[in-house]
Amino acid sequence: MPKDLTLRAAQAKTKKQSSKSSRILAFDLLRGFFLIVIILNHLGWYPSGFELITIGGGLFASTAEGFFLLSGIVLGIVRGQKLIDKPFKVPAKLLLKRAIQLYITSVVLMLIFTFIGWAFFMDNPGLKPGIRPIDQPLSEVLFGAFTFNYIYGWADFLRLYSIYILISPLALWLLRQGKGYLVLLASASVWWFVDINNIPLSNELMMVIPWQFIFFSGFVIGFNWEKITNLWHSIAKNWRKIIVVSLNTLAIITLLLNVILVLAAPIFPQLNEIRDALSPYFDKATLPLPRLALFALWFWLGFWIFNRYEKQITKYFGWILIPFGQNSLYVYTIHAFVVFFAHLIMPKPSAYWAINLLGTLVVLGLVYAAVKTKFLMKIIPR
Repeated sequence: MPKDLTLRAAQAKTKKQSSKSSRILAFDLLRGFFLIVIILNHLGWYPSGFELITIGGGLFASTAEGFFLLSGIVLGIVRGQKLIDKPFKVPAKLLLKRAIQLYITSVVLMLIFTFIGWAFFMDNPGLKPGIRPIDQPLSEVLFGAFTFNYIYGWADFLRLYSIYILISPLALWLLRQGKGYLVLLASASVWWFVDINNIPLSNELMMVIPWQFIFFSGFVIGFNWEKITNLWHSIAKNWRKIIVVSLNTLAIITLLLNVILVLAAPIFPQLNEIRDALSPYFDKATLPLPRLALFALWFWLGFWIFNRYEKQITKYFGWILIPFGQNSLYVYTIHAFVVFFAHLIMPKPSAYWAINLLGTLVVLGLVYAAVKTKFLMKIIPR
């Protein structure tokens, strides 16, 4: 083979390997942002100035959906696309190991929060509601925790994530067979069955049913990420511009309308009637179609912004967004501890915004310090 062809082949191979191993920085930045908003919403110390970012958790779609979608996308890339040349048992074992790890972490956290609450804080108004009665038999509490019929603490999404990852090897096998449409069809059918029949979700564990659609949609997207990006770039530039402008405009308009509906309600009480009338169509637990559609639109806008302005965002906010985004499950777990004790120390928000702001910054600072010092990072999943 001629020397120049050999060199080109080596460069192409290196480029392919680099592409497989490289991270998508926009995903890290966006996931870091989602985590910060989740932490702020879990604190709820308003007024603090941060409600301009979170809108007090009153929007018709939340960063929680974005966190789950991104988790599915990243998992589809890391365990799907990047390991496509490996035997199926390699990523399957890694997924099952991850599921077990998250299951154990979720159960341990629930029990730790329960025992701490029982021992020291049952009379503290800042104790998170939902803790089992102290006189309930321990065997019932343990059974509830191990079967996820008892959900308590600030890391409740871990149990959803562990269940989805436990099922994901089946989805991965279908994707490897070129049958990703079956994954989406099965996932959408389960979601649709709950939505169309208005099935009441009796407890938080039942959120597994509708929310799996977001996760597995992300998983399919991540597995096919390279194909999707190639398809996008195959569209004529002018058409891409029209699509981007149209989607962004619609996303901005709907977001602004929702923000006005929330923030202007204290001034115009009649807006509360409109919000109450719309709320059933945007229920967080059941994820009806309007909420999913609105979330998809807003997620597109968020990804476009973080991808388009990646360098600028990294320059000014990368110091916190990147470590949070690259260690998302660790940050989520650590935040559960910090927020749990923060509410016990400061059960109610202060009337002074400066105190609320200081308390919020302290919580974020503690989580950030834990990430930078890698506190218990060998034990807590990343």
